[in-house]
Amino acid sequence: MMKDNRNADEYNDEQDSIIDAKESNAVGAIVQRNAKIIIVASIAIIILVGLILLFKSNNAKKEQNATMALSRIENYYFEGRFEDALYAPDSLPTVRGDVVIGLIKIVNEYGSTKAGERAALFAGDAYYQLGKYSESQTYFEKAIQSKVDEVKIGGYAGVASCNERDGKLKDAAANYNKAASMISDDGLSLRYFYFSGLCYEKVGEKDKAKEIYQNIINKNKFGEFNNYAKAGLVRLGGEVD
Repeated sequence: MMKDNRNADEYNDEQDSIIDAKESNAVGAIVQRNAKIIIVASIAIIILVGLILLFKSNNAKKEQNATMALSRIENYYFEGRFEDALYAPDSLPTVRGDVVIGLIKIVNEYGSTKAGERAALFAGDAYYQLGKYSESQTYFEKAIQSKVDEVKIGGYAGVASCNERDGKLKDAAANYNKAASMISDDGLSLRYFYFSGLCYEKVGEKDKAKEIYQNIINKNKFGEFNNYAKAGLVRLGGEVD
């Protein structure tokens, strides 16, 4: 029998090498068995990242197109040509050879963009000015869904106006309140708070109306709506300092 001249350290190193090799082979076998899954997962991640980038790119392009479309029609709205602004009839001149599209089509095609949301607010007001209150409310409600506060405020105020015309004074008061609560400028917020107070007063909810009038007085000691609120308190039998 041959004598094993290896010392203990050498023997241990050899055993470690054997174990490492076995572990390496085991890992390799696992990777090989799961290679297809790993490849599929990697491809899925690549596709997902690509889709996200494509989505962002498409959204940016959509916003750009919506902004351009709105810029070409909004002057008709500001000029009070509400029918033209809403529908952009064929009689309107083209811009750089492109056909101008109206607010309704902008909302339909680009409603998820910021420009599309502004178009919804303009459309709501245009319909309101034309006396088409049902259509007006529909587009004001779309504006309420906006992520832009100014558009959202206009949507609430517009819906409140439609509610008021329909005799839904409690709804009107609530929507005026929502609009007012989002406005930092006292001049405009107090206007909507006062409208809310008037609606509550008309519907007979005197305590709510008095509370709103008193809050207006507390917020603005000398403004236009301070005087209106004081008059409202007097009408309701409240005390005015």
